[in-house]
Amino acid sequence: MDISGYILILIAFIDGLLFGLAIKKGIVSVILLIIAFVLASYAGLAFIPKISLGTIWTDVSGFLISNIDKVPGLVSLGHVGAITIVTVLFLVGLGVGIWKG
Repeated sequence: MDISGYILILIAFIDGLLFGLAIKKGIVSVILLIIAFVLASYAGLAFIPKISLGTIWTDVSGFLISNIDKVPGLVSLGHVGAITIVTVLFLVGLGVGIWKG
């Protein structure tokens, strides 16, 4: 009896759940970090010198442009039904993780 399909479905759900929890905690962390930077700038402190939105955008866009051609090799499309059920369970886990996290 092959149980690898069941394990894949379970892992997809758990992976979505963990991603949802991480996203919710990350959003709270970003909000608290923004509040901390606003308070620090009001007090005259600078935690991250010489960083601007332009330099961050340049680094991120350079990374995406150099690695965009590798994406089709990462996604191997097999059976459409299996991909659909894994995607749906991942999204359900993601929703539960964000909602309950």
